[in-house]
Amino acid sequence: MKSTFIVAAGLSIVLSQAAYAQSAEEAATACSDAVELINEQDFAGALEEAKWCVESLQQIKQQAMLEVFPDEVLDYSGGELSNQSAMGMTMLERNYSNSESDVDVSLTTGMAGGGLAALAQLGMGMNAGAGKKMRIQKRTVLDLSESGEGQYMVQLKSGGSLMISSTELNAEQLLPFVKAFPIVELDDALSP
Repeated sequence: MKSTFIVAAGLSIVLSQAAYAQSAEEAATACSDAVELINEQDFAGALEEAKWCVESLQQIKQQAMLEVFPDEVLDYSGGELSNQSAMGMTMLERNYSNSESDVDVSLTTGMAGGGLAALAQLGMGMNAGAGKKMRIQKRTVLDLSESGEGQYMVQLKSGGSLMISSTELNAEQLLPFVKAFPIVELDDALSP
């Protein structure tokens, strides 16, 4: 049984790398095709290929980001990863659970993650009377916890924001999870 799991995990990694290579190849082809069409003065066709080039590159970057969201943190197992994109922003959400509690993690990137949403979250936290700032993994983290429910917002250097919260854990109980989450790796995957 254990060897079956190892083989399955290995196959998953190989298939993931193959999909990544295929996507990178598709992006390179679309970008090259756009340049060719520009040289042929087919600007409408070049614009269409350039759009596909950008879309392919965004998919590659998003896939790298998805791979950084861990399947396990401490003794918590990650559930299904939810990925929503609209109007220049992306939100990834994943619930982690163990036998005693659940932790929700949401990552917001793009216009909302890097700008207005992060400021709004920061303002809401300050207005609620919370807002203790701390440094974790060389990132600024704001404790927005209240009423026995732990909630931390991590401002990422890449411009996104990461929210880690639990309705079952208070701030002190949730903090080890926040410290163990691969914040730096996630932030590096998001950097341009």
